[in-house]
Amino acid sequence: MFELFRLVPAMQLIFKHEVEFTRDSFQELTAEQYEAFERKIEKPREKVYRILAFEPTVLENEDSDKILLELSVVMESERQNLLDAVGTIYRASAPLNSSQPTFEQRLQYLRPRFPPIVVGEE
Repeated sequence: MFELFRLVPAMQLIFKHEVEFTRDSFQELTAEQYEAFERKIEKPREKVYRILAFEPTVLENEDSDKILLELSVVMESERQNLLDAVGTIYRASAPLNSSQPTFEQRLQYLRPRFPPIVVGEE
């Protein structure tokens, strides 16, 4: 039960965007990206990963001709929570396994079965 509480933010993100995260869904930041992260936020205490499923947000810099990209990133622990949440979704939707459901069908099956806070419907 405690695991589900730990995974609530990850579950909300998955249900909102309907993304099945795998290890290939993430890419560790490059050295340049780590430097920018440190300048903008702080020196990370763990690895930081870019979420490849989410497109970078384009920010135009008015002072120059440069175009800045804002990436969606997660820390190593958040990345693991997303991967664990996907596993929880598969286990919780096991009754569907005989029909080889898509991930989207698994989410549809679980929406009415999980508490509203877990699926992001408060």
